[in-house]
Amino acid sequence: MAEERLIDDDKDRKYKIRKNADGEDELVIDDTPEEESEEEELGFEVPEFDEDDEELAVMTPEQLAEQRRLKEEAELRRKEEIKNTAKRARQLIADGKYEDANYILSAVEGPTGDDAEVSALKLIAITREFTDYTDAEDGLFAVQSLKTGITEELREELTPYLEGVNAVRAHLKEEVDALSAENEGKKDERRVRFKSRKKNSLIAFLITGIPLVVFAVLAIYYSTIMYAEKDGSNITLFIVFVSLAGVFLIASLITARRLWQSANLLKLNENNSSTKLGRQLEDKKSQLEFVEKISEVIAGGNDIS
Repeated sequence: MAEERLIDDDKDRKYKIRKNADGEDELVIDDTPEEESEEEELGFEVPEFDEDDEELAVMTPEQLAEQRRLKEEAELRRKEEIKNTAKRARQLIADGKYEDANYILSAVEGPTGDDAEVSALKLIAITREFTDYTDAEDGLFAVQSLKTGITEELREELTPYLEGVNAVRAHLKEEVDALSAENEGKKDERRVRFKSRKKNSLIAFLITGIPLVVFAVLAIYYSTIMYAEKDGSNITLFIVFVSLAGVFLIASLITARRLWQSANLLKLNENNSSTKLGRQLEDKKSQLEFVEKISEVIAGGNDIS
């Protein structure tokens, strides 16, 4: 029992080895208090600073105030420049100089939010006051920018155009439907011809490919026994089969090329960009999408993505 109590008393103790007076190792109790880990001593995380934060951290209140004042002045100058640009653009639009108006408006960096007027004027310039929707790519960007910051005042300014926009939208929808039907009809006609051509090309390829394989195998076989017969008959057969394999190899290459061309025609037939009618359809689809988004943003639609 006494031994168990000693073990219990010692169970939480730490020991270390040290040299005694006789130079021998002996086990002693290590009563040195444990040092707290560095993480426990810190007790907080060191925040990370970017370059701007580091600069702000060493600034005096006066310097911070000065920096804030400079930023506010720069923002005021930017807004004043945008206001002047918008004023010039309105005059150019009134004079029918849409390309010039679009040019000066494009110089405004990232027209969003407070600069929604720039996007509205850019949209008017691109569409020549909502009469031309051919520049759908730039127009869609202008519509998206306008949507992010349009105000009720701007919406009221654009609302008179909405009836005309919707009329164009209906007309384009009819055009797209008609072109789609015509395009699919043309595709079906070509698809029948191209499939027939592909089938014939495949048959021709098999007619040349199968003999090629047969003669190639025979040529390989007789190449291994060409000297087995003293009369040289095997050599003759080897030469014949090699020649025939060469002929059918050339024929197979020609038929394989035709097969690839017919398969490629079938693939191109499904791509609208490969035909004039298909490209016209895609162009009208882009214009329709453009007009639909204009209609939605003017009418107050929230989803123009």
